[in-house]
Amino acid sequence: MLVVVAIIGILSAAVLVALGPSRDKAKDARITSAIQQARAIAETLYNPASATPYADFTLTQTSVARLVTDVAAQNSKLEISAVTGPAYAVWAALITKTGAGATQYYCVDSTGTAKVTTTLPTGTTCP
Repeated sequence: MLVVVAIIGILSAAVLVALGPSRDKAKDARITSAIQQARAIAETLYNPASATPYADFTLTQTSVARLVTDVAAQNSKLEISAVTGPAYAVWAALITKTGAGATQYYCVDSTGTAKVTTTLPTGTTCP
């Protein structure tokens, strides 16, 4: 009986270890989804009559603030570039790393680009 319990314990430990990468991928999927939702919000708030058409698209805007909270719950941080002109970029660091251990970022921008990059986005377009 003790041997059976030990074998079950070993198998349980192996399963838990195998689930680690799956959890990280699930967090990445949630971050990616939040950023795609942020893009939809930005386009909804777009005001073509303004010199700064994305001025209402901020981290404190109600819908975006919910996404910021959700991304923070995944141990990342949603960022929006300064939207002082007619463009924006939104990004967050992903949980999984590259093979070399570099941080990956998921970035979307007002030009329609959506991609994973290892370069930290800084402007209003994804690198």
